Amino acid sequence: MTMRVLFLGEGTSDSGIVPQIEKFAAQLSIEIAVTDPDLSRLSNPPGRAVADKLRVAVEIGGRYDLIIVHRDADRDGRQARLAEITQAIQTIAPTTCHAAVIPVRMTEAWLLTNESEIRQIAGNPKGRIPLNLPAPTKVESLPDPKKTLKETLGVASGLSGRKLNKFHDRFSQHRRQLLERLDPDGGIKMVPSWQFFITDLKAGLTAAADKVLE
Repeated sequence: MTMRVLFLGEGTSDSGIVPQIEKFAAQLSIEIAVTDPDLSRLSNPPGRAVADKLRVAVEIGGRYDLIIVHRDADRDGRQARLAEITQAIQTIAPTTCHAAVIPVRMTEAWLLTNESEIRQIAGNPKGRIPLNLPAPTKVESLPDPKKTLKETLGVASGLSGRKLNKFHDRFSQHRRQLLERLDPDGGIKMVPSWQFFITDLKAGLTAAADKVLE
């Protein structure tokens, strides 16, 4: 039986996480169909709060077997975000299994763990300009991973002037592609927040699958 999974991201480029979710579900031999709504396109879109987005998504899509919520830790930290997600689930869908995706500090930190993919997405896979990426164990300590990633992609592209400006305009697209191409067996596996995500995701998938079979 195919499970209905709701993925709630912070923005449309977060959809790049969906292929990762599907990949791990397949490893567990669990069939899923992921709904990834773009709530920003509604005539009256919800705010950024998890509870607001979840309420609208459930009203539109009905019941799900598993709810996966993505929320960057930012300056509040993992525990604060986890509490926010848990509270929203308990209030709006208390009987539904859930899993949390909480990058520290931002999702962009995860994307700094694979130099070859950064060069590929930048359109200059054979580039030799040093990117000076932090070690995977250090990416969560960066004060502004988004800025670092954007600058790194620019350096990797080898572009300058107007071409570089146009390249930077596609940052959201590049970000999504990097998420889709994350190698779970690469440097990302050394990042604590990724480890938490995978553990939580597998537990959520397994619990939801067991519940469906009851």
